Amino acid sequence: MRRADSATLKFVRTALCGHRLLCMGIEGTAHTLGVGVVSSEGEILANVRDEYVPAEGGIHPREAAQHHSNVVRQVLISAINEAGIKISEINLVAFSRGPGLGSP
Repeated sequence: MRRADSATLKFVRTALCGHRLLCMGIEGTAHTLGVGVVSSEGEILANVRDEYVPAEGGIHPREAAQHHSNVVRQVLISAINEAGIKISEINLVAFSRGPGLGSP
């Protein structure tokens, strides 16, 4: 498990007055849908991914979007389980918005 550097952690702890926050990050701008969970202490609690692999040729944006739509529930559940938390414990959600491919 990787951790943030000590200066960043000190700043975060001071800003949060010792409270622990959990952030879920969701990325799906191209061929891979990923969901991660990280704590304000710098712990990476989960990093789950599911990759769209086309049968032939390159990435097809509509097919990648359909793939992400089909697997997002299971990837989210897997990330929550890997992190060992309840969804209600998530304080923040971060997500990718681009540039990536249009459809995913």
